[in-house]
Amino acid sequence: MELNVAAELKTPGLVSHAQIEQVFPEMELAGSRIRLAEPVALEFKYSFDGEGVDLMGVLSSSLIMNCTKCNEEFVKPFSVDFSERFLKVSDEEAEELDCYSYAGEVLKLDKMAEDLILLNAPLYSLCRPDCKGLCPICGTNLNISQCSCTAEDDSSPFAALKRLKELLNQDQED
Repeated sequence: MELNVAAELKTPGLVSHAQIEQVFPEMELAGSRIRLAEPVALEFKYSFDGEGVDLMGVLSSSLIMNCTKCNEEFVKPFSVDFSERFLKVSDEEAEELDCYSYAGEVLKLDKMAEDLILLNAPLYSLCRPDCKGLCPICGTNLNISQCSCTAEDDSSPFAALKRLKELLNQDQED
């Protein structure tokens, strides 16, 4: 993703608009994969103030996720507002100043877009608000069918100890 800002660098204060789309590869964050179902779209306005280029707009796409309860794959719309600054400095200086660097007349927006996705994408989500999840006994997806398992009464604080005792007795019998 690149943005040519030659005209804006020659005319400080000139506000311009841009729309850019690009396909991004799968990303990884803390062991979780972030997969995009469609290209990343940036729609923003930008201007040069004499020192740096300011961008303000919206990044949008759709994420391919797995439901936290039932593990079914689904597509979730994703959108984040942003306001970022690009300065003509080294990468190290940009990191200290909490902005992005650029050289010449072209802004490279890939790093900014990737950062926005990684910092704002949900790691966990539900396929739908009323997801029933999986049966804890047989693993049946309860959104698709009802299983014949009977739920144990876990309301007692001693229910876990009762299950542990049963497991230990079963191991001794074997």
